[in-house]
Amino acid sequence: RSILAIAGLGKPGMTGKEVKALYASRITAKVVDLETGTFSDAQDPATFDPLKAAKDPKLSSVLTGDQDIASIKRRERYTTVYLIEQDGKLETVVLPIRGYGLWSTLYGFMALKGDLNTVAGLGFYQHAETPGLGGEVDNPKWKGQWPGKTLFDQDGKLAVRVVKGGVDPQSPKAVHQVDALAGATLTSKGVDNLLHF
Repeated sequence: RSILAIAGLGKPGMTGKEVKALYASRITAKVVDLETGTFSDAQDPATFDPLKAAKDPKLSSVLTGDQDIASIKRRERYTTVYLIEQDGKLETVVLPIRGYGLWSTLYGFMALKGDLNTVAGLGFYQHAETPGLGGEVDNPKWKGQWPGKTLFDQDGKLAVRVVKGGVDPQSPKAVHQVDALAGATLTSKGVDNLLHF
């Protein structure tokens, strides 16, 4: 459900059977080797659990303090991404994201359009942030700021940011920025960090 929703597919209230049918008809899961950035057959995307692998020393590595800006401690060697293609052309890729906020690790997905730069959607399926504050990551209004934002600037540098004080719509950087959550500085910083990780 989360993958379909973040990719902009499906509709609220779908039955489990409808979700499974839509997923099977539109989504292709692929395992990526994070060391090489290439697709891999080393794991079966239907059964592989990247979060479980992140805890297995044989399938993950410890992150140094400089590397671990998302505060996740270990990174799995392989992860699963989800492709949506139409007529052999990539429409959307859904990437797993995770990182620590104020009270918890936020687990979610970011959908990118086929240009691999433009955000199609972002959402979290699990967290324990404070309701009404950091928990506003679930607010449709906040999530609605993400579609159309771009990750990289014209020089190819990662420019996406969650900004405190609000996005200035007149700024040329606005295309890369989303408003921080009011009263939830550490959760907002956590979202910014996990995106950069």
